[in-house]
Amino acid sequence: MLGELRNKQDADLATYIESLKYAEIIQRGMLPKKRHFNRIFEDYFVIYIPLNILSGDFYWVGKKEHLTFVAVGDCTGHGVPGALLSVLASSILEYSVMNKGVNKTNKILQEVDKKFIESFSSVKDDFFNNDWVDIALVCIDWLENKLYFSSANRKICIISQDKSTHILEGSHYPIGGWQVEKNRKFESRSFNFQKGDILYMGSDGFQDQIGGPKNKKYSSKRLHTFFKEVNEDSFDSQKVKLEKELKTWQGTNDQIDDICILGVRL
Repeated sequence: MLGELRNKQDADLATYIESLKYAEIIQRGMLPKKRHFNRIFEDYFVIYIPLNILSGDFYWVGKKEHLTFVAVGDCTGHGVPGALLSVLASSILEYSVMNKGVNKTNKILQEVDKKFIESFSSVKDDFFNNDWVDIALVCIDWLENKLYFSSANRKICIISQDKSTHILEGSHYPIGGWQVEKNRKFESRSFNFQKGDILYMGSDGFQDQIGGPKNKKYSSKRLHTFFKEVNEDSFDSQKVKLEKELKTWQGTNDQIDDICILGVRL
């Protein structure tokens, strides 16, 4: 009897893992493809490392006439709940930009925030964890060589041709998380870029990874410094060096969060 129970548990676990792996294929299929990036950018790289097969992180690109939109989002939770939230958030984002035609970054985030909260308006508080999304969103105007930026709890890093580093910060509250702050209005910032400048965006998974000689977080400051050190390399090389840096820093520690880093040449 005990052996039969264990066999059933093993079979159930195998079925569950198989379903997760199939869901992983579906989730990755919803992310932008190489051809989408190649149509817009001269060079780019993406590092995307889920913690538990499925990911609460996502990235998104869209193009309307001379405007290009790029976003990286980080949803609360990992695995299945995080993945479902990421699909919801990216779908609302795409609808707001591509279908509804909102093109100002702060207005887009306000629209996503409103729709995200509305999605759970019928759910009782007792059954909901006040989930939210941290997200960085940029709109690149290729005619004016100008970048517009808004975010919920995220920063972006731009390394200019003269090696100067520019850190742009957004609003200090998330998408959703309606118990956190009421009547949110997201800020918008702009940056005049030159052809060849490099934009880095990401979730907090890399910078929060525990490791190193003192077993501490990697930190955003160290990450921005590393961007500056590798930014003259090819994008394939930058990706390899970032992945190696992460592995070296992590050492024998477990990965603690989903990881997503996106780099594009402006």
